Amino acid sequence: MKHPVRLNGYDLEHLVVTIEASLAVTNRAQFYLWAQGALQGFIPHEALFCGHGDIGKLHLNHETFTRIPLAPKAEQTVRDPVNGLLPRIVDDWLRQARTPRLFSTDGDGQVGRRQLLGDLKRFEFGHVAAHGAKEVQGAFGSFFLFARMPHPPGARDAYLLELLMPYLHMALHRMLASESGNQPEAAAAATLFSKREIQVLHWVKNGKTNQEIGQILGICPPTVKNHMQNIMRKLNVNTRAQAVGKSATLRLMTPGESA
Repeated sequence: MKHPVRLNGYDLEHLVVTIEASLAVTNRAQFYLWAQGALQGFIPHEALFCGHGDIGKLHLNHETFTRIPLAPKAEQTVRDPVNGLLPRIVDDWLRQARTPRLFSTDGDGQVGRRQLLGDLKRFEFGHVAAHGAKEVQGAFGSFFLFARMPHPPGARDAYLLELLMPYLHMALHRMLASESGNQPEAAAAATLFSKREIQVLHWVKNGKTNQEIGQILGICPPTVKNHMQNIMRKLNVNTRAQAVGKSATLRLMTPGESA
């Protein structure tokens, strides 16, 4: 690995904190908090898409961790097994000797990647950096796509992706192992919310106002507001968008729960 970037004293201290925090990740909520906390200091992003499985054969399962609500079509665009953004970027990564892939929608486009950059821009994914666990073969691979970065990614981001990749990989697979062996923590978290709160979350995710939600559910807008305040308190967030993002990460909403 080349080392085009030198980390200063603050970076090194933050790196130790970020690594130590990754070692404590064992479930989905902890992964979310780590990705949106310590990891942000090195790889700032608004949405993180994770692929896991046989990366070399593009046999991918998907996880999404986001602080903002995503349009269903945008997430579907990432996950599509044939033409999805994630498989296409993984394929590009494989073709480029498994090195970090950096994409900026500010420029005119890289040769051979204009269609990909156009799709990133169309679905408002903005600047993107992606990398995978290149040493891992077979069914236990992992790949990470950081979207909506605040700046065009460069050499520093590529270096940090390589530096942090072992910890991203292991944190993700500890989370997956805990979910495969036990009841997912999302089921436990869901018990904290009433059916009505889940319904309110569903309609907030679909962009409805308190007035519209009240009409749909047959309750008054102040009651909707009270439910939303309780939801944000339980999720420890400050905005409706953060509530939707975190509840989706914890898998609190399922199609049947909005009825």
